[in-house]
Amino acid sequence: MKMHTYLALSTTLILGLTGIGGCKKQPVAQPSQPLQSSEWLIPGGNAPDWQNKTVPGIGPAQVLEIDDPSITPESIQSSVVLVYGNLAGYPANIWPAEKVGLMRLLVGYTRGILPRTDVWSGMPTPGKMLILLTNPDNEYDPYGNLPGHRFRYFFVPKYDPTAAGRKPADGASTLLAKYSESDLRNMTYEQFCEVAGLKK
Repeated sequence: MKMHTYLALSTTLILGLTGIGGCKKQPVAQPSQPLQSSEWLIPGGNAPDWQNKTVPGIGPAQVLEIDDPSITPESIQSSVVLVYGNLAGYPANIWPAEKVGLMRLLVGYTRGILPRTDVWSGMPTPGKMLILLTNPDNEYDPYGNLPGHRFRYFFVPKYDPTAAGRKPADGASTLLAKYSESDLRNMTYEQFCEVAGLKK
């Protein structure tokens, strides 16, 4: 099952030309990586089931571990990573069914008479995307593992127009290149998809 889509099939390298008389070659253009996108991922459906694990630097967590070989150290470093959650597994008075939020997300509710805050985050690692749920009590019932939650992530290539020979690698990257990381993170999911020309 293909867990991600490349929104560009190929990139073109613009090769420097060698002048007459042994002149040095012009710098070789290095296009950015194309925008990478997952589909909507549903735990226990097109994604694995939740696992209870101890995550280094995080501690105990409920973890959704998604294999994705396209996630490399280079792509993590050279991209703005956006991870979205639609947490419709919560009751509608806690999380509206159609709402999509950019992680890190804090979801507060009352269990019995005690307040609780669930913290949802995405962590890219080489070869995997981790979706993490933590809370101070390390307890994930009644809402953490209920059906209805789904997740989607994007790797938006960082584009530096001042770098010699650099250019966006595909149409979506071109549309997004004029936005800063702050701009991208301040967009709603719907705004991001509209700007990038992507299906919601």
